[in-house]
Amino acid sequence: MRNTCRFVFLAVILFCAHLSFAQDRADDKVTVVADKYWSVDLGIGMILMPHSTSSPLMGKRPSLGFQQRFAVNYAFATQWAVYGGFGYNYYGSCRPEILDPVRIGIHGEDILEGLFGKFENIKPTFDAGVMYRFQMRKWEILPKLGLSYTVNDWGRDRQLTLKENGLKINYRMKAAVPGMQLGVNSHYWVSQKGYLHFSVLAEHPLQKPYGEATYYRGAEQMNRIKVKSATFGQNLYAQIGYGFVFGES
Repeated sequence: MRNTCRFVFLAVILFCAHLSFAQDRADDKVTVVADKYWSVDLGIGMILMPHSTSSPLMGKRPSLGFQQRFAVNYAFATQWAVYGGFGYNYYGSCRPEILDPVRIGIHGEDILEGLFGKFENIKPTFDAGVMYRFQMRKWEILPKLGLSYTVNDWGRDRQLTLKENGLKINYRMKAAVPGMQLGVNSHYWVSQKGYLHFSVLAEHPLQKPYGEATYYRGAEQMNRIKVKSATFGQNLYAQIGYGFVFGES
């Protein structure tokens, strides 16, 4: 809970700082920014993830990752725009303790994970939402609110057997979840056909990622454990890039 509060507090501070800057300059004369336009953003950036994302059933994410993103924007009115985008988050996760080969042995899934584990470091994300536009001289500031669907981990669905006591385990992990995003885009227009793009974005899951294990001895269910973690789906993005304007209306 403490980490969640810190995460939300940081996101709000960043949002207010951008918004305050935009409001202070709102009376400046617009010289380059088009009233209505289509554009494509290409960007790269970093992902900051909370530290408390570890669990025997869910593994652990790193505190830092890398992102590439593509987005399409449509400024359909002087003060409003919509966007849709997709990207790839790059980082490796530590596998859950429940999948320790010392306890369960080595299975076919473990061999495949060893061979193709690098591909699991590529985690897609999709988002769409609405932006409010502040325009001044060559700057355009766009606070935005949207929805997302992000793969925080590829998840697992396994049938396991503990070596020490022969207990059977049905194990499931799900970490690809929908989320809500709050952030700010800043565009510095270098011409009527392009701009430098800066973005800060906070993401919070609408459904908590979870890990679940059900223990059996024979056909009898002995125990069931389920762990949910909102921090496993929280991400803070910082991004730079370039925007190409390909249509004005």
